[in-house]
Order: sequence, then structure tokens, then C-alpha cells
Amino acid sequence: MGLGPNSARLLLRPAVLLLLAEEPAHGYQLMARLRELGIGKGMDPSLLYRLLRMLESSGLAESSLDDTGAGPARKVYRLTPQGRELLDLWISGLDDALEILETLKSRYQKMESNR
Repeated sequence: MGLGPNSARLLLRPAVLLLLAEEPAHGYQLMARLRELGIGKGMDPSLLYRLLRMLESSGLAESSLDDTGAGPARKVYRLTPQGRELLDLWISGLDDALEILETLKSRYQKMESNR
């Protein structure tokens, strides 16, 4: 089961930061890897490319052209130290977010069982 469009958008930025921390990649590779996470399914690729441009313009990622493969050169993105710091901050807040989500889910289930 994948995420809905709104949830996918909320998680797109940290997911891309994580994927770039794992290894540099071009947009097509990132789309495939996002789908593996359950995020990119049905997503308009232009959303990812806008995010990559924003990450680059804000200093969180950098790119270079890779012309070693067949076909045209591809822009390969890699995480900068500032991008890694942001990823670390986001991940450090996950435990609190998970606790809140579990509370919401539990209260919803309790409410539904009382209907």
C-alpha cells in the first residue's frame, strides 16, 4: 500500500535527502527508489525535479553532469554537509512524530469501536 498524494508530498523532501545520503543519483534513479519506498507511485516527476532544484539552490544538494553512460549526460545529485545536517534533524524528530501518530491512531480506533 502506498501513501496518498498529500502524505507523499510531506515525506518527499526527507525521503530524497535520505536517498541522496545513501548514494548520489539522477532524477530517474530517485523516482525508482522513491517508488520502492512507497512514495513515488503516481507522483508527477516534475514535483521531484522542482524539489531537486530547490535543494540545490538552498545548498542542501549539489549536482554535476555525468556523461559516462550511453545517451545524453545526466545531472547527478549528491547531498551536501548542510543537507546531511537537515536529514539528521528530521530523523531525530521521528520518535516524537511516531508517538503522536500512534496516539492519534489509538484514539481513532477507540472512537470507531464505540460507534
